[in-house]
Amino acid sequence: MTLVVGRMFWDTAAILDPKAMYLRGKALSRPITRQGGLAGELKQAGLQNVQETALTITMNFANFDDFWVPLDGGEGMCATYVAAFNVDKRQFKKALRLAYLDGSPDGPRTYFASAWAARGTRQR
Repeated sequence: MTLVVGRMFWDTAAILDPKAMYLRGKALSRPITRQGGLAGELKQAGLQNVQETALTITMNFANFDDFWVPLDGGEGMCATYVAAFNVDKRQFKKALRLAYLDGSPDGPRTYFASAWAARGTRQR
């Protein structure tokens, strides 16, 4: 899965916390996150006629606060990391806000998330 929001999040975390480097790799670089990875798993499981495609969605945020809310007390790997973050949470939020702003005023942003989807058939 390629998630621009996830990339921005984990790159920022890795700058502030060396332990986040491992989690960054786990979230963004596993073989199953690459093209052919999910299809390969299905083939290894014995499925035939495996087809893989990419699914992409848009993620719209009104401003940085809208972007931050799911990370602060939400679910998932990023929110879990924020809850247990070893560096000052305010420092991390400030750094992530700078990444979100990217030199522009606060306001709406649209990001894209892509994931691999695969299907296959089983011999009967």
